[in-house]
Amino acid sequence: CGIGFNCGFCQLGNLCQTPTMFYLHPHKFKTNKISAAQLLQDYESGLRNFSQADLSRTALIDVNLTEIELRRSNLNGVNLNHSVLKKANLSESSLHGANLWRTHLCHANLAKSKLNNALLIRADLQQANLFRANLSHADLRLVSFVGANLEGADLSGANLSYANLKGANLKGANLDNAILTGTNLREASLENTSLDRASTNVVDSQQAVISHLPEVSVELVSSQRNAAKSFNRYLS
Repeated sequence: CGIGFNCGFCQLGNLCQTPTMFYLHPHKFKTNKISAAQLLQDYESGLRNFSQADLSRTALIDVNLTEIELRRSNLNGVNLNHSVLKKANLSESSLHGANLWRTHLCHANLAKSKLNNALLIRADLQQANLFRANLSHADLRLVSFVGANLEGADLSGANLSYANLKGANLKGANLDNAILTGTNLREASLENTSLDRASTNVVDSQQAVISHLPEVSVELVSSQRNAAKSFNRYLS
């Protein structure tokens, strides 16, 4: 792809966009550079707190980092393909352009994190905290967000095709211009959620197809029914 390292994206198709130069995005917190080898060695010795670490452009493929602390870290362009970060704390971290393909992040804390333009195909984010996270233009196809907290999150322009958001909290979330083909939003909370110009096939809770809507705006439906509209097609 011409960006100077094995990002792991090219095997999935033409996903790298070299002009974006995602690894040059600034990180507002002061961080300390650490190599993948050093992190893994310290983790194996029992250390869990690596907050404000600089792991930008680092490859950590298929590794177990359960309950790791990476709060306010620079993870721009990191490759965590197939890795396990269950109950990890990545709050306020920057993961712009990161490869999180099939990464296990269930119960992880990603509040106020920056995942814009990241690749998360088939990632597991069940029960994860993504409060006010930036997921704009991220590739979220087939992601499991079951029971996740996405309140106030920015998902504008994201591809959520066949993602599972059953029971997710999407209050105040921005899904403008998002792709929601086959997305499951059953029992999700959609209070004040914006779906302007989202591309989706809308299905109600009785599975009856309503229409194909190029522009949708979802507001509070009722206190007794958090999700009056849902999507029932999900590719497992």
